[in-house]
Amino acid sequence: MRRVTREEYPLETLQRAVNSVTFFKDLIHNDSAQFELLMSVTQFVTADSEEVIIKKGENANILYFLLKGQLTVLSGDEHSEVIGEINPGEMFGVMAMLLNFKRSASIKVNSKNALLAGIDFQHFSDIEDFSLFSMETKISFFRMLANNLRWTLERNKMQMPDHPLVASLRKIPLISAPKNTEEELQALHQQTHALADLVREWNESMSDDADGEWLKF
Repeated sequence: MRRVTREEYPLETLQRAVNSVTFFKDLIHNDSAQFELLMSVTQFVTADSEEVIIKKGENANILYFLLKGQLTVLSGDEHSEVIGEINPGEMFGVMAMLLNFKRSASIKVNSKNALLAGIDFQHFSDIEDFSLFSMETKISFFRMLANNLRWTLERNKMQMPDHPLVASLRKIPLISAPKNTEEELQALHQQTHALADLVREWNESMSDDADGEWLKF
């Protein structure tokens, strides 16, 4: 992967590209200053066809959004089994990022090229620090993570309604704190980690199942 240049992707083009991602889109409408700040710290990268952009075993502090192209998820190296696909608008790396895991799959470009946006978790991990991103922006970020993880678990539940971890999913409480408060941010922070840990447990229980394997990284 390599950083994009302004000649390849002018700022206006990148702004249109991230409009497909709810987190960015919400900031565009709700807080233009925070959106501009997010754009300034986001790592926009491009990759060529067949390029392996993430290798199994790498560190996982960056959350990626696919803006253009298609990616293939592999169980190991570039010659290993295909276990999933990632399409434009989707993000990946949530669970590994939250739990500080290494990538448990490799990802290869399965199109002519790909455009991705990467966000370093260091900008959001401290939920008491609002010197860069506001409380509202961090709430929006963790809502996004929680929704993504819960969707993953709900999909697993629909595919395997009798799985023993379905009961554990029901025990994770919904957020009851007042909206847009520090209490909600703290609750979302706790919930995302609980959901990520449950995804980890589910994947480990299905380690030989290709349908769930790629969700671990």
